Amino acid sequence: MSEVRWNRLATVVLMGALVLPGAAPAGAQEPVDLEVVTRIREEGFQRSQVMDLLSYMTDVLGPRLTGSPNMRRAQRWAKATLDSMGFTNSVIEPFGEAGVGWANTYTSLHLMAPDYQPLIGYPFAFTPGTNGKVAGPATLAVIRSRGDFDKFRGKLRGAIVLVAPPASVPLGETADAERFSDAALERMAAATSGARFWSDGRAYEWNDQAKSFLPVGSSGGGGSFAVEMLRFLKGEGVGVVLFPGPGRDGTVFVAGRPGSREDRSYAGVMSSPPLVALAAEHYNRIYRILDRGVPARLEVEVRNTIDTSDTKGYNVLADWPGTDLADQLVMVGGHYDSWHAGTGATDDAAGVAVAIEAIRILKAIGVKPRRTIRVGLWSYEEGGKVGSRAYVANHFGNERNPKPLHAKLAAYFNLDNGGGRVRGVYLQGNEFVRPIFAAWMAPFADLGMKTLTIDDAYGVDVVGFDLAGLPGFQFIQDPLDYDTRTHHSNMDVYDKLRPDDLRRNAVIMASFLYHAAMRDQPLPRERWPVGR
Repeated sequence: MSEVRWNRLATVVLMGALVLPGAAPAGAQEPVDLEVVTRIREEGFQRSQVMDLLSYMTDVLGPRLTGSPNMRRAQRWAKATLDSMGFTNSVIEPFGEAGVGWANTYTSLHLMAPDYQPLIGYPFAFTPGTNGKVAGPATLAVIRSRGDFDKFRGKLRGAIVLVAPPASVPLGETADAERFSDAALERMAAATSGARFWSDGRAYEWNDQAKSFLPVGSSGGGGSFAVEMLRFLKGEGVGVVLFPGPGRDGTVFVAGRPGSREDRSYAGVMSSPPLVALAAEHYNRIYRILDRGVPARLEVEVRNTIDTSDTKGYNVLADWPGTDLADQLVMVGGHYDSWHAGTGATDDAAGVAVAIEAIRILKAIGVKPRRTIRVGLWSYEEGGKVGSRAYVANHFGNERNPKPLHAKLAAYFNLDNGGGRVRGVYLQGNEFVRPIFAAWMAPFADLGMKTLTIDDAYGVDVVGFDLAGLPGFQFIQDPLDYDTRTHHSNMDVYDKLRPDDLRRNAVIMASFLYHAAMRDQPLPRERWPVGR
C-alpha cells in the first residue's frame, strides 16, 4: 500500500477490528482515532519538513559537542524555531556542571616523505592542540603496559609518536547497511522478560566500554591505563600522539580522549598531549614504513579552543499547552549533542528533527491535545545521558523521593538509534502498555511498524526516565549503517539519512504523541519489585 495514499479501503479495514498479536480483546480495545491518523499521514507524507530541519541542523549548524560554540548556537536556533512554531515556556535550561567548552577549529595532517599523502584524521575531543605546526620524523613508541614507559623515557620530546600497533581493517565482505529481517523482529517480540538488575539495590545499565552492565554512573575503569599513558606522554613533552581510528575505507570513529567522561575540566584537557585518530589505512601505512626502518616525515597541525567561561550544561525545553489535562505531561525528545568529526546527523539530529516534525504535524492538522506536550532536546548524552538524567532528577525525582511532577508525567517517547525507520517499541519491562501500543501501532502495519518487545533500550536518554520509575519508551529502528559507518564517526552526515524513513518516523511519532495526550488515563507504569 502506498504510504501517501491512505485510501478508503484501508480506513474501512482499520475501523473494523484491526488487532495485532498481543493486543487486548476486541471488547477492551484501546481506542484509536483513525480520522486523526488519516490526517497525520496526509500531512506528514505530503508536506513534510523533517529533511529541511535536518539540513539546517547538520549542514549549517554543524557538530554540536556539549559546551562548544556550535552547541550554544544550535540551542539558540532550536529555541527560536520552537518559539516560531507557537511553543510556550521555551527555555535553554542549565542542568548542572558539564565541563569546559571545546572545539576543533583547524586540522592539517600530511605524510611528506618517503612519499606525499594527505592524511584523514581527527583530534580526540577534550585534548589540546599542537604548538603550531609539528614537522619531523614519526617515531614508533608502542606502549602495551606500564613496563614500557621506561623504554621511552627521555626519548620522545617534540616527537610525532605512534603508540599503538597496526589496526585490523575488516575486508567489508558483508553489507554495511541492513534492515531488520522478519526473523530478527520475531526474536525481539519473543523475549519473555526485560532485564532488571536490582539485587543489590542499585540501578544498572549497559556500558559499551566494559561490555557489561555496570552501576549507573560507573565508567567501568577500562580507560585507567590509557589515562596513565597519556599523562606519561604529556610529561615526556611529545609533539603529537597518533592512534589508528576504528573503522575502514576512510571512516574514522573518534570521540573524547580516554578519561574525558570523568574529567572535562581545563586541567583534565591539559593533562593530555595533542591526540589524533588517523584513518586506519593511513596509520597502518606509516607504521609499516617505520617498521621497515625507513624514515617517515610528517607535518601535523591541530588547533583546538577551550572555553572556561561557562562550564554548565544546558537542555532545550518547550511546551505545547494542553486543555483540560494541561497539568499533565507527554514528553518527546532526543539528544541534541553530537561528536565533532561528523555533523551528528544520525546521532541524533534525526531523533530531534522527528520530535519537532511530529509536533508540527499535529499543529498543522489543528488538533488540541488534552495534556501538555513537552519537547526535550538533551545535552551531553554522549557523556552518559547526563542532560536527560539531570533533568529527571531536577524535575521529577524518583520513586523513592518523588517531586510533585513525578505523578504528572503520562509518557516519554525517545528516538535515538540512528535514522532507520521505526519498526516497533521497546516496552522497558512494562507489560501493561503492550495492548495500548499494539492498538496504536495497528494503523501503521503497512509501514512495517509491528513489533513490541519487553526488552529494554540501554544507552539512550530513556534510561533516566525508566530508572526513576517513569513511563519512558524507545522506538525500535532499522540499524541501516549506524554501527558500521555513522555512529560517532566522520561519516555521521546528512547524506547518510533516508528521507522516506524519517517521514515515516515523524508520522508514527505524531500519532503516538496524540493518543498519549488524549487518552483518559496516563500510560500505566511498571510495578517494580519491592526493595529494588
